[in-house]
Amino acid sequence: MLDLIFSLSNQMSQVQILAQSPSYYLPISTTQSIRPNCVTYTATNTSGSPLREVYLNRRDSKGRITQYPLWRFAVDGILEKGGKVKFDMCDNTFVNVEAKQ
Repeated sequence: MLDLIFSLSNQMSQVQILAQSPSYYLPISTTQSIRPNCVTYTATNTSGSPLREVYLNRRDSKGRITQYPLWRFAVDGILEKGGKVKFDMCDNTFVNVEAKQ
């Protein structure tokens, strides 16, 4: 996917083309956590290639989505194909897990 950014500077029009890695949304499975009133989420990399910049997306009380990094749990910040990331959540703010290829 390409994003076009138009900017005006010094009365000249410039076009910048930035390449972005596509987002990949990881499939999720859930189990009851050993912690009371919590759920254990497991995100699995089924993309067939390593993923980087793995983020947990949560919705706050105002409906805005905020990203929290999960990649720190992966070796070298890379979630290998078939790799899993587990985390507990004790509220209902979970939206999805997103990563870059």
